[in-house]
Amino acid sequence: MNTIDNYRKLPIGKYIDIVNLCETEMDELDRKVKIVGILTGLTDDEVLNLPLPEFTECCAKAKFLDKHCPENLIPSVSKSYPVGKFTLVPVTDMRKVTTAQYIDFITFSRDKEHNIVEMLSCFLVPVRMDYNEGYDILEVHNAIKAEMSVAEVLALLAFFFKRWMQSVRSIQSSLIKEAKRIGDKEKRETMLEMIRGLRPSMTSGDGSPQ
Repeated sequence: MNTIDNYRKLPIGKYIDIVNLCETEMDELDRKVKIVGILTGLTDDEVLNLPLPEFTECCAKAKFLDKHCPENLIPSVSKSYPVGKFTLVPVTDMRKVTTAQYIDFITFSRDKEHNIVEMLSCFLVPVRMDYNEGYDILEVHNAIKAEMSVAEVLALLAFFFKRWMQSVRSIQSSLIKEAKRIGDKEKRETMLEMIRGLRPSMTSGDGSPQ
């Protein structure tokens, strides 16, 4: 019986199912049975019918969930990701992000713990396609959940947020330079205050699913 025992093997969809389980009120033993089922692909009844030593071994293998993903398991960001029927390409140049991508990402990031896959889909676009055009984005969500590991997702989110922050700082710096050219002192100070207050609102929700 194969049991998932690390974050490189754990699909992000299964991770989300486990997170949802941990947010649900239930008996701790029942929770363990369901987590073992997710990690092994067994039904609840099949888990309950396991010999006790096998169940105990599965619970021991699930202990990796008690800790964050080790850095040595997090891979480098790839140029493309074959998932399901899609080949997804990461957006590496934030200057090419469309208004629709920006709005969707900001919307999803307000509840990042529950929208990990949706945030990723804003910056993972099928090869030779434009964002959310010519494909069903829900199918992309399902493919990511089924085939991308937690380790891959962490690498991508760290990459996207780093690029995002660099882009925000660049935009803010340009806006400040323009505002300083305003002749009217009161208007200039008002504009500078607005720009300096822009960064927290634009970057709220940054982080990782850990």
